Amino acid sequence: MNPAPAAPDPVKTRTEDTSTALATVLVADGRPVVRAGLAAILGSADVWLNGECALSETVGSITAEQPDVLVVGLREDDPETFRVVATAKAVHDGLHALVVADAATVIDLREAVIAGVDSFLLSSVSADDLRDAVERTARGERIVSPSIAMQLAGSWRQEPRESGASALTSRELEVLQLLAEGLTNQQVGTRLGLSARTVKTHVQNLLVKLDVPDRTGAVARGFRLGLIR
Repeated sequence: MNPAPAAPDPVKTRTEDTSTALATVLVADGRPVVRAGLAAILGSADVWLNGECALSETVGSITAEQPDVLVVGLREDDPETFRVVATAKAVHDGLHALVVADAATVIDLREAVIAGVDSFLLSSVSADDLRDAVERTARGERIVSPSIAMQLAGSWRQEPRESGASALTSRELEVLQLLAEGLTNQQVGTRLGLSARTVKTHVQNLLVKLDVPDRTGAVARGFRLGLIR
């Protein structure tokens, strides 16, 4: 008679003692299936899983749970994730953030740096590597998928450090805010006491610094980076 199979290790729950856990972790993603998958993988890591939440609930959950690590998924053309990460890190000092992305462009990498992301992985990573990355991120290490690191290094070589969103002037930020309200160059000029020609120059500078092709792209990236109120 074959012996009964050994029972699997229980998943850590909120009622268990967390004194031996390396860190507490919250998983956030707007896609329930992805969120559940990340939580299932991390349920067997050397961490205590606080739980999971929708992306829109992240800041509230961070405030309530005070986890050590936020693990958040990033889908392509996602306008919210980096803004949420930046806000979460602002409200919870010492929070580490690990992003798992479907794909990553150079713009995504720059926004991750601006938002304060600590570790950045692609969703093609293995379950073991994800668990290891979360545990190492909790210890203060920075883990980046090799292909992402190569893209990031290449972008740093190609562009001056002062380029990009961090180089926007206060006037350019004002213009960006008004563009988000749907104002034309003439209307922006009237609001700010500038000529339409001067506004056009500011808009052109915005397109270059934000690395976008048009006004719509500038507004979209402005929201994504939290530059627009």
